[in-house]
Amino acid sequence: MHIAIADDRAEDLQMAEDYLLRYLSSRHPEVMNDLSIATFKNAEELLSVFDPRRFDLLLLDIYMDKMTGMEAAEAVRMKDERVPIVFLTTSQDHLLEGYRVFASGYLMKPLAENSGDFNHTLDHVFRGMITSERTVTIPVEGREIAIPLRKIVYVEVGASHTLSFHLVDETVQARLTYARVLDLLSGDSRFIECHHRIIINMEQVRRMDDDEFIMKDGSRVPISVRRKKETKTAYVHYMAHR
Repeated sequence: MHIAIADDRAEDLQMAEDYLLRYLSSRHPEVMNDLSIATFKNAEELLSVFDPRRFDLLLLDIYMDKMTGMEAAEAVRMKDERVPIVFLTTSQDHLLEGYRVFASGYLMKPLAENSGDFNHTLDHVFRGMITSERTVTIPVEGREIAIPLRKIVYVEVGASHTLSFHLVDETVQARLTYARVLDLLSGDSRFIECHHRIIINMEQVRRMDDDEFIMKDGSRVPISVRRKKETKTAYVHYMAHR
């Protein structure tokens, strides 16, 4: 696991790293053997080395000189829509702004006075990170393959009754019943059946129109009239609580 922390106050940067290490060693000791924490004294330093998939989590101080943490988060989102971002802050004034960059949480300073909230926030963040790495195993061309759930854009039964998994980088046909797929995906809040025999991954939605979803890969997935109300309610709820 690779984590980056950016804060222009040296003492706050050190404290964030110390509290993070203490949290992980007690709550998630399984990650300690493969853990690296990179610290940066400003946002520009972090962005100079940032690449998609390089980090699994970012902790950004909001009130940095020159480029703020919020501005850094906007730059990160231009490259990577997935990496969780948690803000370090002394104020709650930026809570609404955080929705623009899909912030995963806020850690209030001073950390020593907010250790309970620190643990609670990171518990929420790590639950989401663990969920995002879940896989589903399906039979494809005579062999079993494991597919990360985050890579599924949508699943559908086509005209020839073939079951297709549309992934971010390919489409595969599986010898599996639709009922079985519903069962496999029903426990994950990202997935919803928006049309007869079509299941979408709401994490992969770019926007929702009146009668269809526009997915991040450009594909269009219809919303049935019968399921429109519950589908839109579920999507709005997901976006508000992701």
